Amino acid sequence: MGSSTMRTCFRLTLALILPLLLAACGDNGGETAPAPDRRTLITTVPAESDTVEVVERTIGQISSRTAPSLTAEVAGHIVAIHADEGDRVERGQLLLEIDPEPYELALASTRTDIRRLEALISSQRRELERQRELLADGFVTQAMFDATEAEYRNLREQLEGARVAVRNAERDLRNTRVTAPVDGEVDERMVSVGDYSSPGQPLFRLVSQDLLRVRLPFPETIGARLEVGQAVRMRAPLSSNGQVEGHINELRPALMGASRAVEAIVNVENPGRWRQGGSVNADVVLASRESIVVPNQAVIQRPVGEVVYVIENGVAHARPVRVGVRQRDRIEILEGLDGGEVIAVEGAGFLTDGAEVRTNRE
Repeated sequence: MGSSTMRTCFRLTLALILPLLLAACGDNGGETAPAPDRRTLITTVPAESDTVEVVERTIGQISSRTAPSLTAEVAGHIVAIHADEGDRVERGQLLLEIDPEPYELALASTRTDIRRLEALISSQRRELERQRELLADGFVTQAMFDATEAEYRNLREQLEGARVAVRNAERDLRNTRVTAPVDGEVDERMVSVGDYSSPGQPLFRLVSQDLLRVRLPFPETIGARLEVGQAVRMRAPLSSNGQVEGHINELRPALMGASRAVEAIVNVENPGRWRQGGSVNADVVLASRESIVVPNQAVIQRPVGEVVYVIENGVAHARPVRVGVRQRDRIEILEGLDGGEVIAVEGAGFLTDGAEVRTNRE
């Protein structure tokens, strides 16, 4: 068989087989394969209005609102100490004793003076009354009566002075027993038994852990926005008491040292495990307002700026927005949304303006 005849037979065979192959490949039970869905899969939420707080954060330090330093009121040898560093003490509890004997003797002496003067005054009063009668009868002169009356007044004044001396002696005797002025803990003891104390000498430093003062430093630029009464939320890193609410009670008018920080003072009752010298993380609420808020994932950075994709009829429309406060899981929208719009959240980063979208519910 010639080559031309072979080529002719091959073409005829191919012409017969090709339609059969095409028919076999296109046979799918009479159904056409569906085209792939090229819409971007997203989740959506409505843009809603909510309360947004403008918060300034800082780290503060805890101090005791009541931290008295006890000093000696009288001089003398210390004969007993009843509290040591770290001890919990109650108001009125005896902490230290100074030798009371010199003050007991002084008190006894002043009381003796009072009894002596009272006896002299009684006698002088009788003499004054007798001379008044004699003066009326002309048996004593006016000068003699005046001298007796002056002596009587002098004795009464001496008695008043003696009574004051007794009160002073009683106070000095009481001060030989040093007691706790508040409930608290002994932070430091400065003396020992046998020491000689003098007035004004430090004896103990107490710390009350019940009423605390939290000092919060802020940058100078924030100072003008701070006000007494603003809410403060505080958390102590080493405490499990959770969040403690308070308010700014005081603003220090002077800036603090080289740091140029403004100090806000918050007085608070101890929630249980806070201690003087500890630190707190604090949020001060500078302002509160109603605004449109959206999830963080909904705000996307594009060349034109930050945008949110508003979904309308299955199509994403890029909406430029101006954002405000950024919180942990949501962002405030100041401009660009009116509220109620359906916006893309998960998958928003894959969108472009005009892209078709679908959700898991479709």
